[in-house]
Parts: sequence; C-alpha cells; structure tokens
Amino acid sequence: MNSPMTAFFGSVIAVILLCLFSFSVFYMISTVVENCRDLPVCAPASPLFGDGFKYVVTTVGGLVSALVIAHLTVAEPGNAPTIGSFAPESKTAVYATNTVVVLYLLAWIATGLAALVVGVMLFPNASSTLSDIGSTWLGLAVSAAYAYFGIRSQADRQEDASSRMFKTGDLTQGQKVPNVSEVDTCGAIQKKIKRTDPEFAGLVSNSNAKIVFKDEEGTGADRVMAPRLKSKLDSLANVVASEWPGTKLPVTEAWVNEHADGSLHYEGRAADLTTDPVDGTRLGRLARLAVDAGCDWVFFEDSAHIHVSMKVA
Repeated sequence: MNSPMTAFFGSVIAVILLCLFSFSVFYMISTVVENCRDLPVCAPASPLFGDGFKYVVTTVGGLVSALVIAHLTVAEPGNAPTIGSFAPESKTAVYATNTVVVLYLLAWIATGLAALVVGVMLFPNASSTLSDIGSTWLGLAVSAAYAYFGIRSQADRQEDASSRMFKTGDLTQGQKVPNVSEVDTCGAIQKKIKRTDPEFAGLVSNSNAKIVFKDEEGTGADRVMAPRLKSKLDSLANVVASEWPGTKLPVTEAWVNEHADGSLHYEGRAADLTTDPVDGTRLGRLARLAVDAGCDWVFFEDSAHIHVSMKVA
C-alpha cells in the first residue's frame, strides 16, 4: 500500500502536469480563436506555435491521459478511482481523496473537450497540434469510459460465462485455462515496449506488500506491468494470503526488455508466478487461484512456475 507521503508527492506531480497541460491547451485555444474568429476559413500561413511548445504540450498531455486511463482501468465500475493503491482510512481523508480525483478528471475532460470543439470542430485548419490533441482525447475518453463502466461486447460476456465452467479443481502441469492459445485469448502484442517509448507511461509499478518480486536484474522491472494485470495480481495476492496464512505471492517476471518473440511480457500483460519454496502441488493450486482471481489466461507451464496473462484493457 502506498504511504500517505508517497501518495501526496505523486498527486502533486500529477496535478502540476495537469496544470501545465491545461494551461498550454487553453493558451493554444485563445490564440487560435484570436487569429481566426473573423475569418471564414482559418489557415495561417505560418505556424502559430513553436516546435518546442508543441513537443511539451503533446508529451505532457500523453502522460496525463495515460495516468487517467490507468486509474480508470483498475477502478471497479461505478466506484470512485483512487490515488494509486493509497487507501485513506478516515471519512475526511476519503472525502478529500475523492474530491481531488473528481476535480482532476473534470479538469482533464474540460481541457480535452475544449481542444476537440475548437481544434477539430470550429477551426480544424488553424493548428494541427490542437486538432490532434482534441481527436486523440476523444478516442482516449471513449476508451476510459468503456474501461470504467465495464462495458464489454456480447462475446466477452459469453466467454466469461463459459470460463466459469473451468473453476472446478487445481490445474495439472501443462494445463491451460481456457484451453486455447494465449494469443487466441488475450491477443497478440502490438509493440515491444521500451522504457523510452511513450507507451511505457501507461504501465504501472506494483508496490503491493503481499507480493515478492524476484528482481534478478536489480532494476525494479518485475514490478512494472499493465494496470489490469496489477489489479488481478493484487486480488490474487489477497487470496494467497488467505489460502496459506503468512505467505506472499512470488512474481519472477512481468514487463521485460528481452524475452521470446511475441511475448506479452513486452507489454506488461503477462507475469510468471511461483511458490516459495517451489512446490508442484501448490503451483497447481496457485494456478486455480489465478483463474478464480480473474486472470484471462493461466498456464501451468512447468514444475517451477505458472504463467498468467491479460487481454488488452
């Protein structure tokens, strides 16, 4: 669980980024409106904004949007999103946390909506950067709504219903649930995400005290994963602690820089789990608990570990 101090400083940084993003976007909007409001067709001969300004606003906007998407993805549908894994205890702290989160979301929505209206609908030729921000925000807003409200296709609901049929006993070595390939269940990777890629900002670091990360490389990479995988591993860690009191969930690998071609580890959508000490009987039970915890694909791969993976959120 995040400490209050960690949550505070993380929130301060997030608010600073949002303020920078919102101020920059509304500055762009005011500039576009000032230059175009009296023109039937607005197409400035020279760019209204410098390359440095455009780079900063698009980069910061991407970071803010990734943060919003990540938190809405792991939030339970209908419940207020939280600040990381920080869990306030008093009613006052809960109210304050919810207020900050709601205001943050409203500011992000207002900024993106303003960019959409002015940059895409009213003056689409005035600034390609403002237009891109507005159109990108629209796609992210739809994705966020789908993630938060738990909207799924009929096929997904039918698959969930059928997957409940597997929840009968512990897995045996070589067994997978569901009994199809990982790609068929979770989809192929779209990109090998590196630390320097913009997509890396959409991954999260898991600091759950009930999980032990092997961290052989000493870089903390094993803690990095997709938000949806983090949510399921957190749930599994709670179940493991109940199943075997005093036991933590060992994770040997999640997001990686190097792995087999096509591995979902590259997108932080897969994790390798084991027991401590390694026990084949417990591994079969751990695999069953992973299925029950909501992992989309579980594979009792060998006598040393199980593999779990998730669909794209």
